[in-house]
Amino acid sequence: MANSASGESVIERVVKIMDAFSKGQPWLPLKDMVRITGMSRSTVHRLAMDLAANGLLERNAAGEFGVGMKMWELASRSNPLEEFRRRGLPFLEGVHAAVREHVALSIPDVETNSVLYLERLDRHGSVMNLAEVAGRLDIHTTSSGMAMMAHIPGWVQDRFLAGKLEKTTQATEVDPARIRSHLAQIRERGYARLVGVLVEENTAYSVPVFGQGQAVIGAISVVVPSVDEDAGLILPVLVAAGRGLSRTMGAERRPYGSRPWLSHLEP
Repeated sequence: MANSASGESVIERVVKIMDAFSKGQPWLPLKDMVRITGMSRSTVHRLAMDLAANGLLERNAAGEFGVGMKMWELASRSNPLEEFRRRGLPFLEGVHAAVREHVALSIPDVETNSVLYLERLDRHGSVMNLAEVAGRLDIHTTSSGMAMMAHIPGWVQDRFLAGKLEKTTQATEVDPARIRSHLAQIRERGYARLVGVLVEENTAYSVPVFGQGQAVIGAISVVVPSVDEDAGLILPVLVAAGRGLSRTMGAERRPYGSRPWLSHLEP
């Protein structure tokens, strides 16, 4: 029930406060929380103090607020995404050990046409990778998003393609017909490959992860500087990891077939 002049419920206002924190801003003074949320100082102060009293926020010596330990505790012991992340981590570690590049685990959010990243293992060195843990990127700009969208029901694809698609670089594809053709190609190959879409110097590979009923539930991706790309190294371990995690998550074993992923073709 709404109980404020703005029509927002208490829960909606609490979510605004929690959304104010980020990796770049883990601690916020009250004035910044007021500015970011757009709520009154008295409302933010009252809610922040209540959240801190219950362990969902905490305060440092400077009086700034940060996300409390209890938030991590609640999510870690009860959130299905944490279970998926935990089961996926050994497979990510195997891929990372083999390719020595950025490796990530993600899930789709078709309501917002975005990809949510659950885990990331980094390549050492100064390589730009925009995928951040608990961060989101647009589906059409990521190999993981395209690998997952290729296996999502057709009516969801139609809704996705009917929306506005923004370019991130000159290589970003935004034409619905071309994207639909690319999705069909991904289904045929068993993997997605995007070159220079998020970062012009990078190439990204992804394979889908399936769960019970063969529904796509996530993706494992590798991001590599294009000058270091080695499909013969990346694809076998990436495909094996995707199949292994899929079986762990309850998917049926799929026949290997002709293994089209062995042929590194231009998208």
